[in-house]
Amino acid sequence: MFCGECGTQNPDTNQFCKNCGKPLKKGQPAAATAQVPVAPAPLPVIPPGTTAVQTGPGKRTRNWIGILCLICGILSWIILTVILAVVAVALGVFSLYKTRKETGKIAISAIAGIVIAIAAVLVSIIIR
Repeated sequence: MFCGECGTQNPDTNQFCKNCGKPLKKGQPAAATAQVPVAPAPLPVIPPGTTAVQTGPGKRTRNWIGILCLICGILSWIILTVILAVVAVALGVFSLYKTRKETGKIAISAIAGIVIAIAAVLVSIIIR
């Protein structure tokens, strides 16, 4: 049996195409559903000197703004408490917004940086 979408030949027992995953129509004769296989689209040409960034389920991207927020939050315990805490919170909020918009996920490093920075400020207020 041939797939009506991509033309791939499938065993008669399959309900879905093994190539494209579309449902196979069992009621039509094999000759009516047979099509010439379509060649796959060519890959895009990447100009020299540029790099292609692959994203998707197989590729994890780093949240550098969230990591920087976490570093500022940790450093706010040691030096320049209020200044680094404000920077950490600002970076964390921006990282949360950007990550949520691009991937729909939550940036854990940004949340950790915000919590650590706020804790540093609260501890410094209590100590004084």
